[in-house]
Amino acid sequence: MSAVTTSKIGRVLGYDGAIATLLLTVFQYFLASASFVACLMPALVFQALVGWQLTHLALWLGAVSLLPLAPALQALVIAADRLLTQGATAHAGRVFWRAFADAVRARRAAALAVGAGVLVLGYDVALLGADAEVLLGGAALAAVAVVVLLSSIFVVAAGSELRGVALAVAAGRIALLRPHLALVWLLIAGIAVFATTLPVVGAVAWFSAPALAAVGAVICNRTLGFASAHERVGA
Repeated sequence: MSAVTTSKIGRVLGYDGAIATLLLTVFQYFLASASFVACLMPALVFQALVGWQLTHLALWLGAVSLLPLAPALQALVIAADRLLTQGATAHAGRVFWRAFADAVRARRAAALAVGAGVLVLGYDVALLGADAEVLLGGAALAAVAVVVLLSSIFVVAAGSELRGVALAVAAGRIALLRPHLALVWLLIAGIAVFATTLPVVGAVAWFSAPALAAVGAVICNRTLGFASAHERVGA
């Protein structure tokens, strides 16, 4: 075997070769996804043991179980940005949990807003009935809330110091300036959720879809004008 051939094989199969780098990158995506799923454990446990019911206890427990969602999404986006720039050396798990801790300290209002929104929608359905108009209105309000939440997360990830109402207003303005981005966010989120429900591959999707969806959203933001909208609103 020639030295050239040996060198080529080494570049592919070595400790710092293409295959090892690919496996390490996949592992980083797994770490980010697994960390996000860990933050969803309260909601998953609630769904398994109680489930969504039109009772006071179920509605309140459901709202409380979703409190980690906003900080977890913030951490996932920050980890996704690191995955895009550093790949196999991203230390995605460490980055995620540091960002999660920072989000819990700095963005309590967003976490509480998610729980409050779920509680209000749940009581609306319970009091007004589960007819088509109520469900359609609730779905529309939920979609708007999700878009504003995601937009605010991307604004904070871009380095904005805005908080509270000012952040929500800036996030809403960005969504209005770039409605195609809002549709992309909803589409990516829907695909990720759908992937986890598929038979056989659903279990694998739980530990890959979150990071892949976040990376996809970050790529779309970079290519579809999020930065220019961010500058335009002065966030």
